[in-house]
Amino acid sequence: MTTDPGTPRKGWGRAVRTTGILLAIPIGWFSVIVGATAAFGPVDPAVLVLGPDMPTRLPDGAGILRAGNGRTVVTAPDAAFVRELYANGAWIVLPALRNGCMDLRPA
Repeated sequence: MTTDPGTPRKGWGRAVRTTGILLAIPIGWFSVIVGATAAFGPVDPAVLVLGPDMPTRLPDGAGILRAGNGRTVVTAPDAAFVRELYANGAWIVLPALRNGCMDLRPA
């Protein structure tokens, strides 16, 4: 009878596997959020749109709440509007708070 747990994994194989797992978790979560926003629409009526020159390429009826540095926060009533944003050149559309962190403060 032996208590040897087996040969431990050494070297680059273990480091690469660990790094892959640590990268897969946030990438997977991010992918789920982006996919859910595109499929079902935003939870809040505001979305963060990432992409070049988005304030000038928004679909008709878009209400801009904030814009700057490649990020634009617009009102998005449903999933069809989110898909229009992608059709107009948005790279990524994510749920956003209408007033940023101010929405989280108690009234």
